[in-house]
Amino acid sequence: MPSHLPRTDSLTVLVRAHFALTQSELARFVGVGRTLLAHAEAGRRNLPEAAFRRLLVLARQLPPPEGEGPSAPETLHFLAGTAAADTLALLQRRREVQAALVQEQSVLDKRGLLQLAYERRRWALTTLPVALAAPIDPASRWAAATPNVAQDLGWLGELARETAQATEPFSATEQALRTARLRGLEAELAALDAFLVGTAGAK
Repeated sequence: MPSHLPRTDSLTVLVRAHFALTQSELARFVGVGRTLLAHAEAGRRNLPEAAFRRLLVLARQLPPPEGEGPSAPETLHFLAGTAAADTLALLQRRREVQAALVQEQSVLDKRGLLQLAYERRRWALTTLPVALAAPIDPASRWAAATPNVAQDLGWLGELARETAQATEPFSATEQALRTARLRGLEAELAALDAFLVGTAGAK
């Protein structure tokens, strides 16, 4: 590696940050797998000579002092005053927060549906005892139904016991905690966005 260039791991970070590339995209350019590039970026492995030479093709386009290319346009204001590696870390964190936000919302939605079903079951247990014991009008469209009060109420009793033994799927405490986590992730995402793209007005 030429002495004036940063270490390979730093160079990949700089290149990726400058051109907004993912590890997979840069790995494809230099001709290695994403895992190998990740190891090289973490300082655990060295890039093969051929891959390093390919890396230099893009590294040459970095602005001085690392390369001899132009600086990024002023519209990329979020890079100003922030080291490329720091910016990359912030972008990575944004991706992580966004993924966690989607996951947490999915959990809330699923647990919410389970809670609705649980509450609907409890409602049914209060409604069906009277409904199942009520006689059916022979002239109604339900005349073909074959109720058996003793059997039906026995089935209902089993249902009630199973429901009583079941744990409430989504307690008020868990809902509050998960909602708080969701709001926290939303706030962090908003803060990251504000830092990454909202500093232009302050200049």
